[in-house]
Amino acid sequence: MKKIILLSVLVLSKLVSAQYPVWTNSFNSTSDMQGWSFHDLNGNGNGWIQGPNIYFNGTSLAYGPSGSLRYSISNVPSGFVPGFATEDDWAISPAIDLTASGGTITLAAYIGRQQTSHTVVSRYLYIYESTAQKPVPELSDFQALAVDANGNQLGSPYFISAGGSNPFPADLNQYVESLVDLSAFAGKKIYIGLWSNRLTDDDTNVQNININEMAIFTSVLNTQDVKKVKNSTSIMQNPVAASLMLKLNPGLKENAVTVTIFNMAGQSVLTSQYKREINVAGLSSGNYMAVVSDGILSEKVKFIKK
Repeated sequence: MKKIILLSVLVLSKLVSAQYPVWTNSFNSTSDMQGWSFHDLNGNGNGWIQGPNIYFNGTSLAYGPSGSLRYSISNVPSGFVPGFATEDDWAISPAIDLTASGGTITLAAYIGRQQTSHTVVSRYLYIYESTAQKPVPELSDFQALAVDANGNQLGSPYFISAGGSNPFPADLNQYVESLVDLSAFAGKKIYIGLWSNRLTDDDTNVQNININEMAIFTSVLNTQDVKKVKNSTSIMQNPVAASLMLKLNPGLKENAVTVTIFNMAGQSVLTSQYKREINVAGLSSGNYMAVVSDGILSEKVKFIKK
């Protein structure tokens, strides 16, 4: 079962402030990967992939029950992939719009290891800021962030990490929360690059990894900026009886939109592909928040269930 990190009003374990989701990805299916790009630079057919988590079941490597963004240098059921010693692979996120976000901005990730011998699993987050001169980055832009002029790996001040002082559970199918402060990117549009390589002896990006979920939260929603968006998603009828009817922002790609509904305890209570009428008859009366996302743009709308 997925960890619940997509909270409408969230108190994270290491934060004591209201947090609102501005970007989420559960990596449940290939449709969640819309806008992501993947690069297998050593051409061995191995790299970042969306799929079930990988774990060692006591005999061999096996597929687990959770959808994840994963990286593995081992084949299932066993054995190293060919050419893993020269791995040089990238996963690059779609645009993440923080232009209407301020205050404390936090990235939350749930990280799993694949074998008990992996005591620490980490990944640098190489973050590209979109600019008017170059709004959309290329792979070369992330490569430039990751190495110096001599090809030596450069770390990033932003990274997700589990193990060590952030201990793993004994069950390899469970995950550890890692929080990253991205407040420096308030008001920006960013892209995140994840790198796996064997270029140096720095193992920050080498270890196998399962990422169960990633999300970004903000403590401040810039309401002035939100009001400037004339065609934002809205509720057609509120309070809601049996069906939630949304008027989508035209900027959303309708055929890719997923609607996730959260109660005020921050629990995900319903997830549906977008359709004109979403059946919410089974929900209890009360206040809810719907997070509407096409994998690139995310919006939030509150409603009352009768």
